[in-house]
Amino acid sequence: MKNSKNIEISALRVFAAVAESESLTQAAERLGITQSAVSQTIKQLEIHSESQLVVTRSRPIKLTPSGQVLKGYAESIINDTRRMLIDIRKVSKGGSLPLSVGMIDSFCDVAGLQFMQKVKPFTSKLALRTGLVSPLTQALLNRDLDMLVTSDPIDEHPELQRYPILRDPFVMIVPEQFAQSGKVSYEWLSKNLPFVHYNRQSRLGTLSDLIARRLNIELNVNCELDSTQTLLRFVQSGQGWGFATGLCLVPYPKLLDGVAVMQLANGANARYLTLVCRKDELGDWPEKIANICRSIYTKEIVPKMTPIAPWLNQQAYAISQMPAI
Repeated sequence: MKNSKNIEISALRVFAAVAESESLTQAAERLGITQSAVSQTIKQLEIHSESQLVVTRSRPIKLTPSGQVLKGYAESIINDTRRMLIDIRKVSKGGSLPLSVGMIDSFCDVAGLQFMQKVKPFTSKLALRTGLVSPLTQALLNRDLDMLVTSDPIDEHPELQRYPILRDPFVMIVPEQFAQSGKVSYEWLSKNLPFVHYNRQSRLGTLSDLIARRLNIELNVNCELDSTQTLLRFVQSGQGWGFATGLCLVPYPKLLDGVAVMQLANGANARYLTLVCRKDELGDWPEKIANICRSIYTKEIVPKMTPIAPWLNQQAYAISQMPAI
């Protein structure tokens, strides 16, 4: 770049990373290069543009008005380059491209196999990575994943694009001996039984606390667990009651013996799964993948909820738009 009158795309990538970082050190870590390399690139860009672009002494880093202009152009050029490479790869591979997809455990447990069967024929290579929300989110932000099916829309990152997939209603799971009278309410349960809680560091744990605040109840928590399977075993043995979602219950019909699945506030509380990816990098693939996920949910998963609780098929459904809050 030093001896060229043109600005190289690699330099624009460095500048874009700086614009999204709090410091040059953080930008260097994201790019996997040294801080001195980042500093040198910014200096050369400022020489080419004859403008100061970055105020490096501020924390976090600030862009000058000239830097803001370059940021807009850099993002546009980088995105156009990515789309160009995708189109080239698609043509060279007969219209297909490799995909790396992340999927939260609760969806993968019931949809992962069908997903692989439906998507793999249209890709040159399909890699599926599962796990909890937080590490998968970081993998997407680190570009280790092309797209992610998640219960966290990651709203704090406007550079990401979101495709709503489904509504997954919350229910109460209660030891059968306490639910037989049919008069048990969440108010009574919160006052008379311990609450078996999802780990508060998990997305389901966070949403459980949010629901309790909405219902204006205090949860008498006696344990926090990482998995639905363990949570169901605790409820099944009479250790307490809890919240779960219809999707989470589908893989474990045997663990529902002795457990009553009850409506929670007439199905008003739900989590929403979305497909999240970086904007304008994968053409129409995100919408195609989202449609496949919606179809699997509607045709293969929701019908399995009916034996668990007949009213779930009215509360669990595919979506293409997020509901107004």
